[in-house]
Amino acid sequence: MMRVFLNRYFMVLISAVVVMGASAAKPERPSGHEQIPGCATNALRTLEYGFLIEVEGFSSRIDGKSESDIVLATVAFDLEAAMTDWLSGHIGLLWEEDSREDDNIDEAYIALGASEDIPFYLITGRFYQPVGNFESMFISDPLTLELIEMNTESAMVGVGNGWGDVNVGAFNGDVKEGVAAGEGGDSKISDFFASVSLTPVEQVQCGIYWLSDLMEGYNQTALGEMIADQAGYNRSGAAGGYINAYLGQLTLNAEYVSALEDYELAGGSYRPAALHLEGSVQVSEKVAVGLMYGASDDLYAGYDRTLLQFGDKFPGETVGIAASYAFQEYATLAAEYMHVEDLDDGAGGDIVTLQLGLEF
Repeated sequence: MMRVFLNRYFMVLISAVVVMGASAAKPERPSGHEQIPGCATNALRTLEYGFLIEVEGFSSRIDGKSESDIVLATVAFDLEAAMTDWLSGHIGLLWEEDSREDDNIDEAYIALGASEDIPFYLITGRFYQPVGNFESMFISDPLTLELIEMNTESAMVGVGNGWGDVNVGAFNGDVKEGVAAGEGGDSKISDFFASVSLTPVEQVQCGIYWLSDLMEGYNQTALGEMIADQAGYNRSGAAGGYINAYLGQLTLNAEYVSALEDYELAGGSYRPAALHLEGSVQVSEKVAVGLMYGASDDLYAGYDRTLLQFGDKFPGETVGIAASYAFQEYATLAAEYMHVEDLDDGAGGDIVTLQLGLEF
């Protein structure tokens, strides 16, 4: 299911890329207490918001078992305001069925810098760390996103312009080596991430990224806490890269991410990795179609501490086709067919999903 209606990476770096292209003259700012009303007025004038509702219906047949349902998949709201040309704030609320029903604060961060005169920036709060790009027209999330997407409280510094962006950040992770889930452990800032993104020509975007502990990914944290105290467990970093090409009506996306070392546990060696390849065509102003291929190794969401084996496996291979129709300015109808292989116990099957989205 689609997690956001704006690219995560773009939202985190909006101050570092978009603002730098602006060329408006700066007004004189009063000093002291007189500046406060001016900042509030500017914040209201620059206020931007976005709202999204996605309703999905699906039918699946996996390993001979059929399921179907209609779900309110996503409700999201984003609000951003700039107090000055170098100070802005962002709030994002998100509700997703069966995954984000309790903690609805998706993003809440403050951005400093990244102005016309200051290419450097600091972003601190809760936001999506730039470890991954995940660009896709499909309803289903790419396997690369399932593996490494991050959303946590951290601080990030960087520098960027129209050609590229470089950043590094730190946070206090949830998975502590040798500590079982619920036992606490040390509370130290000991996890890091970094990324480099480039736009060498207008039609190409590419980048690389690194994370100090793969188990800090949003979908991997629960698994990491289940295995962190197991004999032989060792932290492993992860790295990945992506390239997006925009060739007229044709868009090509490729991304790969992998753990840098094996996890050596009693149940055997384990090194998660994921690949996403996609091509889409804007057939007309309102219609787009796409094809995708995804693959993964050792990509699990669960671990049996008694049997010492992994479970809840993401597909080892997926092939899909999708189409979308923007039948009104703010509304889109999308359809997707996915064939999946190599789930738990080698199961496979087919999934058809329809989605109606309202975004403004």
